[in-house]
Amino acid sequence: MADSGKDPAAAAGLDAWVLATAPDAVAYAASLLRDRSAAEDVVQDCYCRLLQKAGEYDLLRDGRKLLFAAVTNACFNRNSRTRPVVSLDAGGADGQGLHAVLGDREAVTPERVILRQELEQEIAAALGRLPEMQRAALEMKSLGHSLQDIGEALGISPGHAGVLVYRARQAMAKYLAPYLEEQPR
Repeated sequence: MADSGKDPAAAAGLDAWVLATAPDAVAYAASLLRDRSAAEDVVQDCYCRLLQKAGEYDLLRDGRKLLFAAVTNACFNRNSRTRPVVSLDAGGADGQGLHAVLGDREAVTPERVILRQELEQEIAAALGRLPEMQRAALEMKSLGHSLQDIGEALGISPGHAGVLVYRARQAMAKYLAPYLEEQPR
């Protein structure tokens, strides 16, 4: 994976860092880009750029925040440069998108499948309606990042990150109110 010159211990450390951070980075990028394949490409490019500068950065200590900042910027750049394409075949009759547990027959009733698909579509649409900074902050928070990490990745203060998360949650509650049993306050 990583080549940090002649030091095999450093290379092993960077390999472990990449393996430990890759799933979260790809999930975060996929949430911003809405395309897992494009997200994997963006994350790989970010890793390549960071690993080329491994001598300048302490990736084992600061690499996670640098990676998420790079992924955020790359996703924002990609979103601003490309027009979204929507597939007319998405959610077709082939059963793709069915996330129900097959062992639970109650969860696979046609009514529940339809309701789940409808809710997933509404959540995706509601996330798409959020401003990019709010969506990024909410996605990072849902992945377990602290406000400090979110602020560093987005280039804002932790307090501003908290405001973005709060506003995103409020907007999501408003958008999804018809689907929630409890109405937002």
